Amino acid sequence: MKRTIFVLFLIVTAVNIVLASWSVLHGDIHWISDIARDMFLLEEIQQKTVVLIGPRASGHMFHGPLWSYVNYPGFVIGGGNPIIVGWYWIFLIIAFLAGGYVIAKRLFNKTAAMLFVLMVSLYLAFHANSLSNPNGGMFALPFFFFFFIQYVQTLKIRFLIFHIVTAAAMVQFQIAMGVPFLFLSVLFTTVFVIKKRKANHILAYALVPLFLGNFIVFDLRHEFIIAKNAFRHLGTIDSNVTMWALFVDRVRNILTGMEFLRFGPPNGQTYAIIIFFVFIFSQIKNNIHRGIYLVFLYFFLGFFVLSLANKFPLLSFYVFPLHPFVFLIFASFITSFYKRAFVFIFTTMYLLNLVGIYNYINDLNHFIGKDQYSWKAIFIAASEAYKGEEEEFGYFIYSPDILGYGPRYAMEYAKKVYNKNGFGFEKKPITYLLIEPPARDNPFTSEVNWKINQIHIYSKPVMVKQFENGYKLEKHLLTEEEIAVGFDPGINPWLHYR
Repeated sequence: MKRTIFVLFLIVTAVNIVLASWSVLHGDIHWISDIARDMFLLEEIQQKTVVLIGPRASGHMFHGPLWSYVNYPGFVIGGGNPIIVGWYWIFLIIAFLAGGYVIAKRLFNKTAAMLFVLMVSLYLAFHANSLSNPNGGMFALPFFFFFFIQYVQTLKIRFLIFHIVTAAAMVQFQIAMGVPFLFLSVLFTTVFVIKKRKANHILAYALVPLFLGNFIVFDLRHEFIIAKNAFRHLGTIDSNVTMWALFVDRVRNILTGMEFLRFGPPNGQTYAIIIFFVFIFSQIKNNIHRGIYLVFLYFFLGFFVLSLANKFPLLSFYVFPLHPFVFLIFASFITSFYKRAFVFIFTTMYLLNLVGIYNYINDLNHFIGKDQYSWKAIFIAASEAYKGEEEEFGYFIYSPDILGYGPRYAMEYAKKVYNKNGFGFEKKPITYLLIEPPARDNPFTSEVNWKINQIHIYSKPVMVKQFENGYKLEKHLLTEEEIAVGFDPGINPWLHYR
């Protein structure tokens, strides 16, 4: 019977992984600006080998480059093809699920490990077509917790070192999540080692500057720009936001933001988190894994308390990396005295999420190759410029967000595929304009203003092609006089904003 259950578990997990792969199976990923930017950061690593910072964070700070280095093998294997990077994300998810199974089994038992993998593999199916640096923090957090519990239970220094490594990785992946967890770790460990008369163990945290040395070197080279912006950001507050409003925002994120359910009744997330805390306090009361739950509450609630130092509402990027961490604890309730009740609750939630994934896949089928943020659709639009008879041309990209990472990478990658010379942000006798759909909520930018006042192209296009995803490609034949007229360099910010 146990073998049959385990085989069934593997089959269901495999199905979830197939669902997570749905986009890449159909040659597509969710091509938002952050994902396209990451591809350019991977190109930067290919050119420089060593980079010190990654994507821009809030408050004019920067995350570390670790997520880029983690993704670099997929980028190299695929020759810059985003779909191969998408398949590499599936590999990362499988590796995370395998590691998660091991730590859940070590912390609790085999059944808890299976439930954790089932829950997380289905959850990740909703996110697998657009992984970015916060997902790195999400992957690291359960291991951060596991190594800390192992250290607290055994007092073996190697577990504390592993814990510190994962803490530093979380900072590299996502500063707003990693720094509070690292601070909480130092605080807890300091009190703990003094109580256990192992004060010398605190010296292990001297490794932190080594693991975060890229930030230190970058700041030394750039007049402490990250440190200055960090203090400036923490000292900034919206005058319309009170501390009470910030507190309410954190409570709201706890009560409604944990994504137990992707389909279900109104206020389903709130009911789920209430059930979650009821089980936790029941487990603590009955002395079942009591220490593990207390440490979880310390880190989980402590994160939201420390987040109040950020005088702004929490963004989803700060919160969703916590979900597998929460699901790890949720799966452990199979060890409670109320096992049957928990199995019923878990099964109900899982079935509701199956309805959610069914709806999601239906939506995805309408997205693939058709949406404004579909890689497949954007690449089709970009490729059209390379299908003409000309061997070289110039091109410009209009994007309401100015950066235009998505269509720009599509044009650069199409250049490799078609082996023609497309010169970005240069006027040539033949010049293409790849135009993203206009912004619905930004009255200060428009395609017409961009053409007339920024790139100074006034001629009528000799060819206009409209695509299903809303993109438009124009072909212009420019005279020498038109080519000689310069353009606003501000339309080409490149990786300055990262």
